[in-house]
Amino acid sequence: MNFPPQLQQKIEKWASSQGISTEQFVLQAIAEKIDTLSQQVTKEHTQQNSEMTNVLPLKQPNIYRKEGILVVEAELPENFDVNAFIDELREERIQDQIA
Repeated sequence: MNFPPQLQQKIEKWASSQGISTEQFVLQAIAEKIDTLSQQVTKEHTQQNSEMTNVLPLKQPNIYRKEGILVVEAELPENFDVNAFIDELREERIQDQIA
Protein backbone atom coordinates (compact mmCIF):
# COMPACT_ATOMS: atom_id res chain seq x y z
CA MET A 1 0.00 0.00 0.00
CA ASN A 2 1.14 3.53 -0.65
CA PHE A 3 1.10 5.43 2.65
CA PRO A 4 2.30 8.98 3.28
CA PRO A 5 5.90 8.90 4.56
CA GLN A 6 4.95 10.07 8.06
CA LEU A 7 2.32 7.34 8.42
CA GLN A 8 4.68 4.74 6.92
CA GLN A 9 7.28 5.60 9.57
CA LYS A 10 4.71 5.15 12.34
CA ILE A 11 3.60 1.81 10.89
CA GLU A 12 7.20 0.61 10.67
CA LYS A 13 7.92 1.75 14.23
CA TRP A 14 4.88 -0.02 15.72
CA ALA A 15 5.36 -3.15 13.61
CA SER A 16 9.01 -3.36 14.66
CA SER A 17 8.13 -2.87 18.33
CA GLN A 18 5.73 -5.82 18.06
CA GLY A 19 8.19 -7.97 16.12
CA ILE A 20 5.98 -8.28 13.04
CA SER A 21 6.16 -7.12 9.43
CA THR A 22 4.52 -3.90 8.30
CA GLU A 23 2.09 -5.97 6.23
CA GLN A 24 1.07 -7.98 9.27
CA PHE A 25 0.68 -4.79 11.30
CA VAL A 26 -1.58 -3.20 8.66
CA LEU A 27 -3.59 -6.42 8.37
CA GLN A 28 -4.07 -6.57 12.15
CA ALA A 29 -5.08 -2.89 12.23
CA ILE A 30 -7.70 -3.49 9.54
CA ALA A 31 -8.95 -6.65 11.26
CA GLU A 32 -9.23 -4.75 14.57
CA LYS A 33 -11.17 -1.94 12.86
CA ILE A 34 -13.55 -4.45 11.27
CA ASP A 35 -13.99 -6.20 14.63
CA THR A 36 -14.76 -2.85 16.31
CA LEU A 37 -17.33 -2.01 13.65
CA SER A 38 -18.86 -5.47 14.01
CA GLN A 39 -19.08 -5.04 17.78
CA GLN A 40 -20.76 -1.65 17.32
CA VAL A 41 -23.31 -3.18 14.98
CA THR A 42 -23.90 -6.02 17.42
CA LYS A 43 -24.38 -3.57 20.29
CA GLU A 44 -26.82 -1.45 18.25
CA HIS A 45 -28.84 -4.50 17.27
CA THR A 46 -28.87 -5.78 20.85
CA GLN A 47 -30.10 -2.43 22.09
CA GLN A 48 -32.93 -2.58 19.58
CA ASN A 49 -33.79 -6.13 20.74
CA SER A 50 -33.07 -7.40 17.23
CA GLU A 51 -31.40 -10.65 16.37
CA MET A 52 -27.96 -10.27 14.86
CA THR A 53 -28.06 -12.22 11.60
CA ASN A 54 -25.86 -10.25 9.22
CA VAL A 55 -22.49 -10.18 11.03
CA LEU A 56 -20.29 -13.22 10.67
CA PRO A 57 -17.50 -14.07 13.10
CA LEU A 58 -14.09 -13.14 11.70
CA LYS A 59 -11.77 -15.95 10.64
CA GLN A 60 -7.98 -15.71 10.68
CA PRO A 61 -7.04 -13.67 7.60
CA ASN A 62 -4.57 -14.94 5.01
CA ILE A 63 -2.02 -12.43 3.70
CA TYR A 64 0.34 -12.83 0.75
CA ARG A 65 1.80 -10.97 -2.23
CA LYS A 66 0.63 -11.67 -5.77
CA GLU A 67 2.34 -9.92 -8.66
CA GLY A 68 3.66 -7.24 -6.29
CA ILE A 69 0.25 -6.54 -4.73
CA LEU A 70 -0.54 -7.24 -1.09
CA VAL A 71 -3.55 -9.58 -0.99
CA VAL A 72 -5.60 -10.11 2.14
CA GLU A 73 -8.12 -12.92 2.19
CA ALA A 74 -10.50 -12.34 5.06
CA GLU A 75 -14.17 -12.78 5.79
CA LEU A 76 -16.06 -9.50 6.16
CA PRO A 77 -19.43 -8.94 7.78
CA GLU A 78 -22.20 -8.93 5.18
CA ASN A 79 -23.07 -5.32 5.98
CA PHE A 80 -19.46 -4.10 5.74
CA ASP A 81 -19.31 -1.13 3.35
CA VAL A 82 -15.93 -1.26 1.61
CA ASN A 83 -16.44 2.15 -0.01
CA ALA A 84 -17.21 3.79 3.33
CA PHE A 85 -14.14 2.10 4.84
CA ILE A 86 -11.94 3.36 1.98
CA ASP A 87 -13.42 6.86 2.37
CA GLU A 88 -12.63 6.77 6.09
CA LEU A 89 -9.03 5.67 5.43
CA ARG A 90 -8.69 8.35 2.76
CA GLU A 91 -9.93 11.02 5.18
CA GLU A 92 -7.48 9.82 7.86
CA ARG A 93 -4.66 10.01 5.30
CA ILE A 94 -5.66 13.55 4.31
CA GLN A 95 -5.76 14.61 7.96
CA ASP A 96 -2.30 13.06 8.54
CA GLN A 97 -0.91 14.95 5.56
CA ILE A 98 -2.39 18.21 6.80
CA ALA A 99 -0.89 17.73 10.28
